[in-house]
Amino acid sequence: MNLTAIALLLALNVAPAESAAAREPPACECGQGRSHQLGGHNFLFPMLQQSAFVSSYVGLRSGAAVYDVPDLPIGRLGTVDVSLTGYQQTLDLGVRLTRWLGLWGQARGTLYAGLTVGSFLSDGANFQAGGDGGLVVRLLHLDSSGTQLSLRGGGGYQQGRELSLFTLVTSILDTPGATLEDILRGRLGELVTVPTSEYSANGGLFLAQALGGSVMGFQASASATRIWRSRRPFDSVLGDRVDQYSTSTRVDLAAALSADFKPLGVPLALMGEYLFTAGYQSEVALARTNLNTSSVGLGLYYSGRPNLQFGLGGVAVLHAESRIGRDSDGNPAKSGRPTLYYGQLILRYIW
Repeated sequence: MNLTAIALLLALNVAPAESAAAREPPACECGQGRSHQLGGHNFLFPMLQQSAFVSSYVGLRSGAAVYDVPDLPIGRLGTVDVSLTGYQQTLDLGVRLTRWLGLWGQARGTLYAGLTVGSFLSDGANFQAGGDGGLVVRLLHLDSSGTQLSLRGGGGYQQGRELSLFTLVTSILDTPGATLEDILRGRLGELVTVPTSEYSANGGLFLAQALGGSVMGFQASASATRIWRSRRPFDSVLGDRVDQYSTSTRVDLAAALSADFKPLGVPLALMGEYLFTAGYQSEVALARTNLNTSSVGLGLYYSGRPNLQFGLGGVAVLHAESRIGRDSDGNPAKSGRPTLYYGQLILRYIW
């Protein structure tokens, strides 16, 4: 997201001061971003969940993350502390077909790489590009009580490529006396890259509830996602790539509480968020493992215009799942508890 685009959108949405009567929106849930207003409260779009609203919007989110994994087993080389940094760019789009039916979609690109020699050896770098989309159906809308309930469903696809030196180094260690020419002729150079792909299906219920008139708002959701992953690493023994498949099922329970200080004369809003994720995953050649993580987030946003959401948000992942590596005998072994922090610059225009 560049500064020119941000300045342009801000300029389009800043107008001369108006009287209180002129600023009061009409009793209509359409136009000027009012599709996400309910019970007098202007709801924000959360970071850790989708919303209950059927809206037309376009948005950009730019994020950076830091991911640390202690004591990751990497076979005969022992263990290593992994530090990764990543960047993600996401384009959000919503199309309101009727007051109760809409389309939603996301397109994103993600890049991360190891920060240290040991991190780059074990994890290298990774690039993923893809997106998802689907339908949102409004099931209940009560403006008198400030309540809305919606159903969302859809699917996604992404593909990418992993770059890692670990498998190449391991193969060289397992092939004493190998020369560079042997490696290249034996196609061991293909060990450096691993093509990946992923399909997913998701669905859930989403609630919005106004609290305390125009100042407070609460959002919550319960959703499930099924993911099918594929990796195609190069097998130096077979001399060709092999297909490795894994699946995971995830259940997300999320809540967000927002406070808009615009009615008090300050065009700022705060939103605190919480996400609990449970489920399981079946890794390649491993027994099924359970998922159990929590995330907390906090965002600060400009709330001077109902059709503009602009702000900064940060998220910390608590109790992140341990990474699976290999011990010196080649058996599966877990790392220590990772830590993950990321921040986002968020810009969304709603109409």
